[in-house]
Amino acid sequence: MEKNHKHLILNAVVKNPINDEVSCNEWLQKLVEIVNMEILIPPHSKYCDIPGNEGVTGTVVITTSHMSIHIWPQLPKPYIRMDVYSCKDFNAEQVVSFVDSTMGIVESDYLLIDRNETKLKLI
Repeated sequence: MEKNHKHLILNAVVKNPINDEVSCNEWLQKLVEIVNMEILIPPHSKYCDIPGNEGVTGTVVITTSHMSIHIWPQLPKPYIRMDVYSCKDFNAEQVVSFVDSTMGIVESDYLLIDRNETKLKLI
């Protein structure tokens, strides 16, 4: 097993949110390719139509852990929250850049956590 255990947590307001299951699955597939990971269980997304919580949630299981995204296109501002966790090294800035190039980040913040340690630490 690799020594890396990075966990990226990203929150962002976006201009062009994904709003359907097929597009979310395709987006997750492309994200896996961009960070040079391998899919273990293919992307699966589901649209939620509960008032106040409308949006798409998607996940993909990779051989080194998982990626997930929650997209709320109808809040006062279109908003996403996502996780990328892997024991294989990846470039967090590359993930953020992909989100920006596909959905247009208006504002964002993220945490990158080293989960290899006994005590979690931000990196």
